[in-house]
Amino acid sequence: MSDPGLDTIVLQDCLDRWRAGEKGAADDLLRRAGARLEKLARRMTRSFPNVRGMVDADDILQNSTIRFLRTLLTLRPTSTRDFFNLAAVHIRRELLDIARSAKNKRTVQLDPTDSSVATPPEPIAPQDAGPESDKWVRFHEAVEELPVEEREVVGLVFYHGWTQDKIAELFQVDERTIRRRWASACQRLRETAGVAPEE
Repeated sequence: MSDPGLDTIVLQDCLDRWRAGEKGAADDLLRRAGARLEKLARRMTRSFPNVRGMVDADDILQNSTIRFLRTLLTLRPTSTRDFFNLAAVHIRRELLDIARSAKNKRTVQLDPTDSSVATPPEPIAPQDAGPESDKWVRFHEAVEELPVEEREVVGLVFYHGWTQDKIAELFQVDERTIRRRWASACQRLRETAGVAPEE
């Protein structure tokens, strides 16, 4: 279920070399995982309506990768599953930072008589503003707060696009267990964020 060029042994070797200060290890790791990380960043960016059109998915991937590599100096994923889940966390945090920044720009009120303000900030596109995008920011923040097993299922379904039977195979559990975790996560998200993925 992992990338063909990145199994757990290769991952651990890259991480050991990266922690030892070998700069090429990060390049090797990202080359092997790059296609999947890029797909993940594009998919996750589409799920942030107030970020789309403001930044490119490539920029999201680059900024979140910098954060991710710093984390890998101190935190060691034990499998490719953990590696990509951690990558998704960093991409989501980058997107949330941009979404919050966009929200803050919308709420800034400029005083037209204030000569210290040379130019107003660029307006946010109408489709990126408003309560609908705020709702999705709350949703992505709420995903971060889910219990680990539910967060993994939501991440794999919503961000990675996996089917529940494939997740059950990955976790080596019955598909009913995954359906139960998915239903529980959706219920929590409805309660905390007022929105949940389509079931």
